Amino acid sequence: MKLLFSIFGSIAFVISQGLLQFQSSTISATTPTVIETQTIPADLPVTSSTPETSIAAVPFIPSETVSDVALPVNVQITPAYAYGNPAGCTNTVSFNLTVDQMLANVQSALGDTYKLEERRQLYIWNGPLGTYMDVTRDPHVYEFTFNEFQHPLTYRADPVVTTFLNNGFVVWLRSYGDNFRLTAIPMASGVLTSSWAEYITAYWQVSGKPNDAYIYPVVKKLPCHWVIDEGYVSNETLQQMFKLDWHVPDYLSAGRQYLASNCKEANRISQEKIGYWDASSMCGPLAWTIMRDADGFPYRIGSWTANADTFIAANPKWNGQPWGAFDPDTFALMHTDSSMPGYDFEKYGNLYPGDLIYSYATLYVTPGYFDHIFVVVNIDANNTCLSISNMVRNAPYSDCSIEEISLYTPGDRKHGVINHEWNGFGFGQTGTTGFDVFRWNWITYHINARPIQYTVRWGDTLETLAFDWKISPESIATINQLELDAQLVPGQIITLPAPLPSETVFK
Repeated sequence: MKLLFSIFGSIAFVISQGLLQFQSSTISATTPTVIETQTIPADLPVTSSTPETSIAAVPFIPSETVSDVALPVNVQITPAYAYGNPAGCTNTVSFNLTVDQMLANVQSALGDTYKLEERRQLYIWNGPLGTYMDVTRDPHVYEFTFNEFQHPLTYRADPVVTTFLNNGFVVWLRSYGDNFRLTAIPMASGVLTSSWAEYITAYWQVSGKPNDAYIYPVVKKLPCHWVIDEGYVSNETLQQMFKLDWHVPDYLSAGRQYLASNCKEANRISQEKIGYWDASSMCGPLAWTIMRDADGFPYRIGSWTANADTFIAANPKWNGQPWGAFDPDTFALMHTDSSMPGYDFEKYGNLYPGDLIYSYATLYVTPGYFDHIFVVVNIDANNTCLSISNMVRNAPYSDCSIEEISLYTPGDRKHGVINHEWNGFGFGQTGTTGFDVFRWNWITYHINARPIQYTVRWGDTLETLAFDWKISPESIATINQLELDAQLVPGQIITLPAPLPSETVFK
């Protein structure tokens, strides 16, 4: 990533000498945590830190066996709902409550952390109508300022947005008038004939968005079952909106569609397919695009959804990015000041598919040196670690490309791009002053291959947990003695089983 960075943050970044550092304790919202260890531990705890009351999982007791009813062999029982009822949802439809009661339920769930009445805005923008409106007496919309959720800290909005959704509101995040806002429209009687109807209908459409330029794009969340019962959205539409494929992402296939053999083709792909202007400095946007296409981001609200901005002009030492845009509960960070070329990954901790690496060169861009971001896409049959990255050639001629590259092979500290191509004038040098490894918690969980305890969050279902941890929902249900359509409870402690060999690529 050959960019001259000019963005300085006021973020403290603790550096230690020599070896890759790693831990899974609480990480600062804007600054990755670094760790004083010599190797990557093999037994990292990776549990959620939801501050709810622990509730033991309730065993499922099957009903009495019915032996006198014969079903045809080819009968398939279709589930009533595409996905489980999210944790925190009630079975009560919204028209049984007044909107004031719905809002009071939200406030009760949020506690004293966020006082909604103090944040409420009464003169707000209606995009479809193209005008500001006084909503003091409008029961169909509520808007609140949450400036603490602005980029890159948008991930902090996830529990608040989920709480609103679980209590009968559709939620959009908006940014205008020098404020970051949460706009909540209650799914209640009369809303579909109100001035805010489009905000409801667009939410429950595939890629739906109201005609409002101030919308800040984030992932949508699964609805409570009563929302389906009341006809706001169908099971068929939900299956299109939420794929939630729990299998380990195929980063290699996602990246191969962007391969380019020369600079002309690489620039075309960068501009047309990735949306970035220059192939020679596209490493961050390319890594983000591969992660997006592989469905490699967690089921959380965050600023990474909108575009690749989090990965552009990023430098963890200067502005905390891109790591500062992700929920610290979802990843762990490793750092070393040792040079990346020649680094003994086999001794101090190998890289795995899904790992994101930021390699440092110098504080200021020096000719022949560059910072770089790349994603590990696969481990091949020879145990070689692979990436798909932009390559910028300086000699014997100038050119650029997007290539499938061999980073290194454990035990070989001479060959591979890390040791060779990125360690000389031909392609420049990177990682000379150290590097970061960003690792999703699910990767550590698969590497360790042991059961862990997980604390249920608002909005969780077996399907969303399966997606976030890359194991089947059936295996989660089985080990916790739950029905496959069981509704989880916020604060409930459940067990995530050791990933089966058939569920993981980390053999």
